[in-house]
Amino acid sequence: MIDAALTDAARILDGSPVPSFVIDSSHVVVYWNEALARMSGVPAAEVLGTHHQWRAFYPAHRPVLADLVVDGTPDLLEKFYRGKYRQAAHCPDGWESEDFFPTFGDEGCWLAFSAAPIRNAEGKIVGCVETLQDITERKEAELSRRAAERQLAEIVAGSPVATFVLDNQCRVTHWNRACEALTGVSTQEMMGKAEIWRAFYPYETRRVVLAEMLIRGASNEELQQRYTGHAHASTLVPGAFEARDFFPTFGEKGKWLHFMAAPLHDVHGKIIGAIETLVDLSVTAPEDN
Repeated sequence: MIDAALTDAARILDGSPVPSFVIDSSHVVVYWNEALARMSGVPAAEVLGTHHQWRAFYPAHRPVLADLVVDGTPDLLEKFYRGKYRQAAHCPDGWESEDFFPTFGDEGCWLAFSAAPIRNAEGKIVGCVETLQDITERKEAELSRRAAERQLAEIVAGSPVATFVLDNQCRVTHWNRACEALTGVSTQEMMGKAEIWRAFYPYETRRVVLAEMLIRGASNEELQQRYTGHAHASTLVPGAFEARDFFPTFGEKGKWLHFMAAPLHDVHGKIIGAIETLVDLSVTAPEDN
């Protein structure tokens, strides 16, 4: 006989657009909604009353997240989910995870899933409900972002041009060896710091650099004022600015540097940081135009 708590859970989930299923304390499937049938391609008739919930997700027999929750065996989470799990935010006894399922859809999909125990009036676990969400679009965007970050790191690290990168909080995320050679400040000293100006203007109290001004949305007028007419929009990179300035602490007699800063955007066009390159012009100040 199906416990009333399981019946209530099935009634609540019935017709839900969220793919869901319920198992009892013996791991028997007692509910499998239409949304999950469409997602998995497995109709409810094939799994109701069986222990075959795993077949919808995996090619070989193994427990699904709901099975581990029913058995109260969180120690097995690492074995089956290898660090890709966490305690559910609103359920102390529940767990969440995510994984790629190659048999779902034409090219497979990423799913986030959450399993929470179902208890009867006495508080005893009588089953478990598991819900699933297709997160393929978000996951692919995340993987693309990580790939782009790795590519950016490789480009910056291997560049012979002094280059650094700031995040949207103006903290240093990349500081290459050419920057170390130019400024005399090590990568270790700069990484994660939001006071990048100290590497260039140690003799001043506080002075923003060009990359910071772009991140903060400074106007062309502000840029011109900051660099006393030695700043202009780049003709090579859209949204980038170029400028020049004299740095008295670089080298024996100081150096004039030309620098270009370009904003970095996410997939939605939002500024998430900026990259800046610096080139040593010479120890002689260029003529003003």
